[in-house]
Formats: sequence, structure tokens, C-alpha cells
Amino acid sequence: MDDSQYDTCVIGAGPAGLAVARALAERGLPYTHIERHTGPGGLWDIDNPGSPMYESAHFISSKTLSGFGGWPMPDHFADYPPHRQILSYLTSFADAYGLTDRIEFGVEVQSVEKNADGTWKVTRVDGRESVHAQVVVCTGSQWHPNLPELPGDFTGEVRHTVGYRSADELRGKRVLIVGAGNSGCDIACDAARSADHAVISMRRGYWFIPKHQRGADQLQARLSGDGAARVRRCCWTTRSAMATSSSTT
Repeated sequence: MDDSQYDTCVIGAGPAGLAVARALAERGLPYTHIERHTGPGGLWDIDNPGSPMYESAHFISSKTLSGFGGWPMPDHFADYPPHRQILSYLTSFADAYGLTDRIEFGVEVQSVEKNADGTWKVTRVDGRESVHAQVVVCTGSQWHPNLPELPGDFTGEVRHTVGYRSADELRGKRVLIVGAGNSGCDIACDAARSADHAVISMRRGYWFIPKHQRGADQLQARLSGDGAARVRRCCWTTRSAMATSSSTT
């Protein structure tokens, strides 16, 4: 195979796909960029069909410690930006580096197959095919829910976070959140404010650290000399508050 005959195919225009596209463009390497949605952003676009995004979603890392190299998040962003600010950041990044105009929007990939000569055939849903020296798949891993088989009988509603959108869906309900990952904790907070009753179930202990303590960004504080001590105090304060809350419910 003569690599000079073929380019690189980048599938997906979320954060990873945009980062790969910029790296290729900056080095003058040819590439084809495909995205099934109508704009960049990937799952950070709540209007992207199938996106697991929900209204209360936000970055769990500080704006000062996140983002693409050479393209910091704007000062006016929240310390932990909500999903709409993240989408605007991704869109501005794509526009600034000339990536947007090179993306084939509204094009879904059906299959990727390796040819006998080592090249790759990319087939689109509309039947069009193209051959590439390499393919970088940047489609993410959060699009398809993994629902476990649970023993016993339950007559209520069982949902996966991928189909959740807003706290309004929890009003008037008794809600059990299983798992304390990013979305689990966010939805637990939504449920605590909106549901009739909310409980979160975890299989092991966690430290819950507020993003802000006395007006300070805790993630940023960890970078300072006494940051670790402040975070430890924050942990114990939170743990005590949780215990008190549990004893009164």
C-alpha cells in the first residue's frame, strides 16, 4: 500500500474527532471528516439525536484546567461550565481552526472494513464508499445504554440515564438512583430538589467534595500549597453533613 494515495478518515466530530482533525490539519495531512449530526459537538449537543446529555449536565473539571491546547475556555464561562457553554466552546474551536467547513455533516457510517492491501473501506448509509490509509473512530462510548438484568419483580419504571433530560421528569415520584458516577450524582441532585423522595445506592464508599468552598474553586485550590489540607477539611465537612442528613430522614 502506498499511503500517499490515501488520506485519513475521521469519524465523529465531538471533542476527540475535532482534536484529531486539528492535529492532521496543522501538519498538512489530508483527511476526510464525517459526522452524522448537523453540527460539531458530539454528545455535548443535547439536540443531537441519541445524545445522553441532560439539562443539568456540566463539566466536572474546572474551565481553567480543561480544554484544547492553545484554545482556553473564555473567562466569562462558569467555573464548571454547563453543557451549552461546552457546546459553544467546541463550535468556536472548530470554526477558529477551519475544521467546520471540512466536515461532512449529516453523513452516517454504516461499516468500516479492512482491505487486503491494508487500506480501509468506509461505507456510508447512503451506499457511498471511500478508501483510506487509516481510520480514526471518534464516535464515543456513551450512546448505547447498558441495562443489567435485575432479579425480582418491580412494577415501577426502570430507566437508563441516556434517556433522561430534566428534573421535571422526576416530580411526584419516589426515585432510586443506582450508581454514583457523573450522571448518577447529577441526577441524584435533581431528584433531591424535584422528586417526592430520592435515594442513591452505591456499592462502595465515596468522598463527595463540593466544587466550591467559601467561594473558591476546589479543583483549582488543590494546585496551591495548602490545597490538599483544604480538600481534606472539605471532605470531612461534607461527610458530617451527609451523616446528619441521613439521621433525620
